[in-house]
Amino acid sequence: MIILPNFHEVSYVKDEVARLEMLRLSPAERQSKVKNLLVRYPRFNKAYEEVFGLHKQGEDGDPITGEIVGFLGNSRAGKSWLLKALLRDNKPYQLTPESSFTYPFAYVEIMDRWGAPDLATALYLATGASSVPYIGGKSLEHKCVRRVASHGTVFVIMDDAHYIFEAPPAKRKGMISLIKALADSGACSILLAGLNSVEAGMEDHKQIFNRAAFPAAHLVEHDTSMDEELDHYLEFLSGVSERLPFAEDSGLDRDEWIEEWKLAAGGSVGLTMNIVKDAARRAVRDDAPRIQGKHLSEACFMRKRSGSATYPFQNFKKGA
Repeated sequence: MIILPNFHEVSYVKDEVARLEMLRLSPAERQSKVKNLLVRYPRFNKAYEEVFGLHKQGEDGDPITGEIVGFLGNSRAGKSWLLKALLRDNKPYQLTPESSFTYPFAYVEIMDRWGAPDLATALYLATGASSVPYIGGKSLEHKCVRRVASHGTVFVIMDDAHYIFEAPPAKRKGMISLIKALADSGACSILLAGLNSVEAGMEDHKQIFNRAAFPAAHLVEHDTSMDEELDHYLEFLSGVSERLPFAEDSGLDRDEWIEEWKLAAGGSVGLTMNIVKDAARRAVRDDAPRIQGKHLSEACFMRKRSGSATYPFQNFKKGA
């Protein structure tokens, strides 16, 4: 069963009380806030609504079952973070203190070279099982389908689903058979989240592709060569700055850093946060009032590839 992040979403811009409380935390606790920082920027919110809409339309809508759907985008576009936010917002619950837990969503991270027994085992654990029956593959798969239905799971999320279609033929066939069985049960829909190649993989398996024609939500990087897209990316950076655990706003969206961010992350939220998290840890270590240019420079230097003479933020090595 996945351990969800304890997301940090508090903006300190207009809440000095929260900022003062944060500054009393230990360095490790402040660094943890950076690790789990979540900004629900406009593109995130749009994709969130689209993914939720593949589960049901409207908070009070009827769950959509029996379909296989998608959530696609490049690596580090922010898909997994969004899915974990969706899971955090739709936790398991008990109807009464005496009843067993209902797991409306089940989340599984597909691993390289998995087969159907691996997927069935992961689904057992994703629906709260403390152990998995020690039985043969097909029997385990049948029991897995029944378990998903009996625990009220109506949305099965398979992250990194591109590994399904990259698996050896026999293993791929087994996992697709299990996905079809889950959909055939009518108890749930299955969300395949991963790289854009998932779509091509689905098209190669018409029997499951045609079930709902594979409707899919998408999450893409900001194209910083376009003014409007750049503005949206800077809005995201501003949102991150507001939530960083420092005495002052880090101003990550400042004018003199825009070209550096273009080089460092190319509009990718995930690549941006790789650098921000590293720089913030360094700034907390230094007891700095905010992330400074030197911290971003150090973070980018550590990511400089062999043979590269330059790297983003290198001109801010001594910058505050």
